Amino acid sequence: MSTEQATQATREVETRESNTTSPGNSLILSIVLFLVLFGLFAGGLYVMSLFTLWTFVGGMAMSLVALFVAYDIVPRFLT
Repeated sequence: MSTEQATQATREVETRESNTTSPGNSLILSIVLFLVLFGLFAGGLYVMSLFTLWTFVGGMAMSLVALFVAYDIVPRFLT
């Protein structure tokens, strides 16, 4: 076996390993996170519709927390 063939075989193994994908996230965990965060976001929209200043601010806070967790905390947690 020549050096060139050994190098080519090593490259093929490295290519195969780099093409391997991760097993992914748990389906149950993804469903639970979706339900909790969507419920918090939708609840915040409902609370904002109650037409007082404090409920609007509270609903806005709920919605912003749901979006922050969904786009910042969850990706850190799942990787």
